[in-house]
Amino acid sequence: MNVTYDYYQDVYGGSMIPMNRWKTLELKMGARLNRYTFDRMQGEWTDPAKLALCEMCECAFKYDQRDGKTSENNDGYSVSYDMNKSLDSMLYGIAEMYLVNTGLMSLAVDDDVDKCNDYNL
Repeated sequence: MNVTYDYYQDVYGGSMIPMNRWKTLELKMGARLNRYTFDRMQGEWTDPAKLALCEMCECAFKYDQRDGKTSENNDGYSVSYDMNKSLDSMLYGIAEMYLVNTGLMSLAVDDDVDKCNDYNL
């Protein structure tokens, strides 16, 4: 577990997700965050990554509660869905907001320029 429920409550200030749902959400969102960062989320997580995970968990929890609905009316029964924003795009946007300047989400390969110079490349 990269982010504890105590961290979610005490540092992030979260209260939306019940304790019995945290572990599952944390594991799923941790896997997504690792995918978004090209498996760079190894070892000790930084605070921006932990905060991103907390917000991603809340987003997924809210999305699950609403089942993708943006509005619902039972007077004549009407349901609206947001077809333009998938859960994945919302979660990626959250991760990007926290991690964009960290290099964790960069597509660039971590090459050491000095190694290239050693081989006259």
